[in-house]
Amino acid sequence: MEKPGIEKIAVIGGGSSYTPELIDGFIQNESDLRVGEIALYDIDEERLNIVGGMAQRQVRYAEMDTKVTLSTNRPKAVEGAKFVLSSMRVGKMPARILDEKIPLKYNVIGQETTGPGGTFKAFRTIPVTLDIAKDMHKYAPDAWYINFTNPSGIMTEAILKHTDLNVVGLCNNPINMIAGMAEVFHVEPKDVFLEWVGLNHVNWIRKVFIKGQDMTQTLMDNLEKFAENEEMPRLEPELIRTLGVIPTYYLQYYYYHPARLAEAKAAEKTRGETVLEVEQELLKKYADPKVLVKPEELAQRGGARYSEAAVNLILSLMLDRRDVQIVVARNGDAISDLPPDASVEVPCVVGAHGVTPLVMGKLPDSIRTLCQQAKAWESATVKAAVSGSRRDAILAMLQNPLVPDYPTAVALVDEMLEAHKDYLPQFFHK
Repeated sequence: MEKPGIEKIAVIGGGSSYTPELIDGFIQNESDLRVGEIALYDIDEERLNIVGGMAQRQVRYAEMDTKVTLSTNRPKAVEGAKFVLSSMRVGKMPARILDEKIPLKYNVIGQETTGPGGTFKAFRTIPVTLDIAKDMHKYAPDAWYINFTNPSGIMTEAILKHTDLNVVGLCNNPINMIAGMAEVFHVEPKDVFLEWVGLNHVNWIRKVFIKGQDMTQTLMDNLEKFAENEEMPRLEPELIRTLGVIPTYYLQYYYYHPARLAEAKAAEKTRGETVLEVEQELLKKYADPKVLVKPEELAQRGGARYSEAAVNLILSLMLDRRDVQIVVARNGDAISDLPPDASVEVPCVVGAHGVTPLVMGKLPDSIRTLCQQAKAWESATVKAAVSGSRRDAILAMLQNPLVPDYPTAVALVDEMLEAHKDYLPQFFHK
């Protein structure tokens, strides 16, 4: 039987240091899926040629028939694609570093997804994403938009509210946590089912099932032992037991904000500055014509298992597998404590029909307020990014759980608007 094929996949931000990881995912799954063309699009031609050249060598070395094309013309890259994957960074790494550094002056951690950094990353990225949506309506109207661009939940909600594209948001946190649970319980990842509730980067595990058996209490009783696994969140076992659910990695910024703030202030470099150095080394590797497979150093960049998550999703949509994956989708009735038109990150059935969230019901009392406040911030951020209103921007900043008061919100918005002026035309059009 001939294996199924996709004529074309487009990658927005094809010059990303993650791209060789994505290409490797298609190489590893070649037996299940033929891809005719992977079109890499980027506005940075030099970087696109370096990363794209690496991707072309990977495919040749793997003896795949897939053609890897490079383009700085977005309509041309998107045209005829069945899937459009977004992994872009408007303002590149210098913008992230500003997002991390400016809030520290106001005793707030910048954090590029959950903090003020996430707010401004969304402000920069949403208008560009809605432009991409226009190209897709014209040149690839039936394509799926798979968003890996952070903050993924906010980006996905913007597309859900302002376009009628087929969209799903993706993050590698769920697949990493499933792998961690599989290690902890000495089973395969396919044997793990997590009742994952909340938003992207604001999520908790309510129950852990191993081969259909509820092992949540076993996990709670052995948190000290299981904490040795690197995928388990760095949180005190007593906090987890107090909440009665397992918080995931990014919740450390909410539950331990003063401590994480102190660490960030004491650090010689921000995470963005560290990543910038890692990326510069990766680009040197990618530029070397002798490098034919993704380098080990890519693991330091973060984003482990990104390609696995992306390829799994594409396979299920193409092959109508109707399996359960934890992705970002429109809430509908999935979490009754959140608005139906909001984005949530929950287990979903993924098949040729699309993405159907499982009904997770009400949030536990211990996490409901934080989740609702974070969602209010996310939705307000989407509104402000589209309106370009300073007042909307201040309201979004004020609703972020990490921002302590109104004067701080105003100061953050004014300084960060000025710092990112070149990438925020909607706020300066007057």
